[in-house]
Amino acid sequence: MNHAGKAFHKTMNKKAAKKARSKPRKPVVQKKENVQELVELLQVHQIELKHQNQELKIVEEELEVSRNKYVNLFDFSPIPLFVLDLDGSIKGVNLCASKVLGFDRNKLMGKHFIAYIPIAERDVYKSFMSIVFKSPESQSCELNVMNKDKRVFHVRLEAREIADTLESERTCQVALIDLTK
Repeated sequence: MNHAGKAFHKTMNKKAAKKARSKPRKPVVQKKENVQELVELLQVHQIELKHQNQELKIVEEELEVSRNKYVNLFDFSPIPLFVLDLDGSIKGVNLCASKVLGFDRNKLMGKHFIAYIPIAERDVYKSFMSIVFKSPESQSCELNVMNKDKRVFHVRLEAREIADTLESERTCQVALIDLTK
C-alpha cells in the first residue's frame, strides 16, 4: 500500500475511533406527562411481579410437599416397586424392591431388570414390556424373578406406563407381587 493509502486508512480509523468514543444519545422526552405515565406503568408492573413471585413461592412449597409425599409413598411402600425405561433399565427402585432382590438401591439403578429374570422366561418379559408401553391400561404377567442369592420367586408383575411426567423419557412403574407362598 502506498503512502496516500496508508494516510487514508489512518484518517478513517481515527474517525471510527472518535465515533465509538462519543456518548450515546439519550432519548428526549417530549412531555413530562409521558414520563409520569411510564413511571406509574412500571410501578403497576412491579406490584404485579411481586404478586406473581409470592404465588410462585406458594406453588413451589406445595410442589415440594407433594413430591415428599410421593417419595415417601414410593419408598416405604410394602410392595416392591420399580421405575423402568423403554430399554428396561431401572430408573427408580423402592426400599422393599431392593430388599427383595438383595441389593442396595444405588447398585440397582441403571441395571437392566431383565438380568433378574431367568433366561427361559426373558422372551415373556420382553413381550410383556412391549405391551406395557403400547397400552394405556395396566398390564400384568406371571413369571419368575431371581434375587442376588439366585433364589427364584414366582411373581406377578403389574405395570403401567407413567404418562403424566414432564420428562421426555418414557417410563413405566412396575409392582412385583410375590406369588411364591
